[in-house]
Amino acid sequence: MNLYRSWRMYPLTYRAREMAQVARWIAAGQSGSVIGLAGAGKSNFLGFLCHHPQALAQALAPYLAGEEIPVVPIPVDLNDLPARSLDVFYRLILRSFYEVRERFAPPLQAVVTQLFLENRGVRDPFLAQTALRELFFQLRNRPVRTVLVMDRFDRFGRSAPTRILDTLRGLRDSFKDTLVYLVGMRQEMTYLFAPDALGEMYEVLDTHICWVGPMADEDARRLVAEETRTADPPPDPSEVAALLTLTGGYPALLKAACHWWMSFSPSDSHRPPVGRWQEALLQERATISRLEEMWAGLTQEERQALIELRRREQPHRASAVMGIRKLEAKGICRPAPGGCGWAIFSPLLAGYIAGADLQGWGRIRFDEATDALYQGTERLEGLSPLERSVLEFLVRHPYVRHTKTD
Repeated sequence: MNLYRSWRMYPLTYRAREMAQVARWIAAGQSGSVIGLAGAGKSNFLGFLCHHPQALAQALAPYLAGEEIPVVPIPVDLNDLPARSLDVFYRLILRSFYEVRERFAPPLQAVVTQLFLENRGVRDPFLAQTALRELFFQLRNRPVRTVLVMDRFDRFGRSAPTRILDTLRGLRDSFKDTLVYLVGMRQEMTYLFAPDALGEMYEVLDTHICWVGPMADEDARRLVAEETRTADPPPDPSEVAALLTLTGGYPALLKAACHWWMSFSPSDSHRPPVGRWQEALLQERATISRLEEMWAGLTQEERQALIELRRREQPHRASAVMGIRKLEAKGICRPAPGGCGWAIFSPLLAGYIAGADLQGWGRIRFDEATDALYQGTERLEGLSPLERSVLEFLVRHPYVRHTKTD
């Protein structure tokens, strides 16, 4: 297969842990969400999965148990939707198949081409839906399993009409053996949608979650080599080690650090010694911007947990430990050396938290024993009866969007 040049540069083992996790879902015919904070490389991972099918095939091999069912990822660009109507949405999916038709055997290529060309101008949603269903019937008869990969689904889902979301669930229910969804988001669905906002699609996508965070050492080293490939000489082993340690292998931070390193010529006396790189990088606008984006994607509970860790305080409260567990899943915290507690994954993030005097107020909770509301460890005082009543109601009914009359 003729891959785009940029994807040919990636080894088959890129994001091996994440690929194995997603491959297990696909082999079992299960849909799920791929989630990553800003700069974590979530979109890059989904792009690699779509445009490097050999890597997906390799990851699937242990789970298919000899089944001869081709699996074809289909990238669906939700940003390229000119209108949020059913006919346009159906035709977008047909076009997505058409644009990667070479991945199918010749008889299916002809089917995909015919159905798209015959219906690309159709305005009747019933006719466009019928063409799409015919395509899935053809895929099921072969059989072929397809994975619709929809990045930035959080942005799309907030404004998509319910009937479009119901259509996705309906297609999946009709063609369970043929169709799997992978959606990319920056946060868990719990924080983005009320369960009723997505209808039955909610339970399809919130059961399986793959977090994309800092890269494995091999992937991080490949990124350093790629970002510094024009350097002569390239960074020496101690400099590479410093870049990896300071950034924790987080893609956006690592790229910013590599660009900073490249801004100095080999003989530039202004390049600070390795021991002062953290201080220098924390004065760079690009580094601060990436850290700000990361911080903005965290909940108050997670922020408070990080602040406590930065103060070398190991959280013991149940809510704080829960926040740490979530951060560990995202790769932002790691078990501390020796297995005693947790540590922040990147000295740059730890330094940013200390230097910016950031606040994390913690999760608002109601303590039945004291009949009081708390934010983190602080008791909320001075609330009016109405304010207390509203807050207590919201705490007792979390993750739901309410109306004024609830």
